[in-house]
This record gives sequence, C-alpha cells and structure tokens, in this order.
Amino acid sequence: MNRDEIEEIRIDIDADGKNILSMQLCRDGTLGRRGSGQIPALPVVLVGMSDASSFLQLVEGLDEQVFAHAGVYDLPDKEGIPVIYTVVFLGGSASQRSVLAGFRFITGSESRVSNSLLPYFDRFAAQAVALTEQWYQDGLARENNSHAT
Repeated sequence: MNRDEIEEIRIDIDADGKNILSMQLCRDGTLGRRGSGQIPALPVVLVGMSDASSFLQLVEGLDEQVFAHAGVYDLPDKEGIPVIYTVVFLGGSASQRSVLAGFRFITGSESRVSNSLLPYFDRFAAQAVALTEQWYQDGLARENNSHAT
C-alpha cells in the first residue's frame, strides 16, 4: 500500500467511553469533525467541503512503513482513564470505499507507552486537528450564530 491509494482518512479517539474526536478527511475535500481530542467532548458535528489541503498535507507526511504494522494493539498496564485511538485509511471510489489499513490502540491516559506506533498516531491525530482547526472554529461560530437568531 502507498499514500496515493488513500482516498479517505478516519480518526476517532474515545476517552472513558466517550468520543472526544471524530474526523473524516477525504481527497475530494469532504471534511467532517466533532471535537478536538480534549475532554470534555464538544457535541457539535460539522460536515462540509474544504480545499482538501488538510487531507493532502496529512497524506504527504505519512511514513508508508507504518502500513505494514496495521492492526489492533491492546497495550498492557493501562493507567488512568481508558483511551482508544482508531485510525483507518480507505481507498476506492466514494461509493465503494474499502479499508487499506487500520490501527487501533487500547491504552490508558496515564500509561507508559512502549509501542512506538501510538505516539506516531497521536501526533498524526494532533496534526489533523491543527490542520482543520480554523475550518472547525469557523463552522462552530456559524452554528452558534444560526441558533442565536
């Protein structure tokens, strides 16, 4: 698998049984996001179109070597609140998406991490949040303004 096959990226982070980040980024510019990865979770879901620059920057920065290690990692010695990271890369047409590679990390908020993939995907999720932050904040402001009238 290589970066050029990726048409969609999905990122989810759950903490203590609550989804604190849910993102969908597509090559065609479709963008969906709820939350920021911080507690407490924001309940507002925004879906719309972007110029796809966030998607392209994320894909360009991917180390293709990680794809060989796709899988589920239930990390031992969980400390703190339960945290689950899920990152999925999909390919194919919009009507026929298929999973190219997926990663799930089950850990704790205070756990020591010996798996080097988790910090990599933690940074990946943080970068996705940073790249879409202005779009998300603008959408939240529009949402708040529409409810105020």
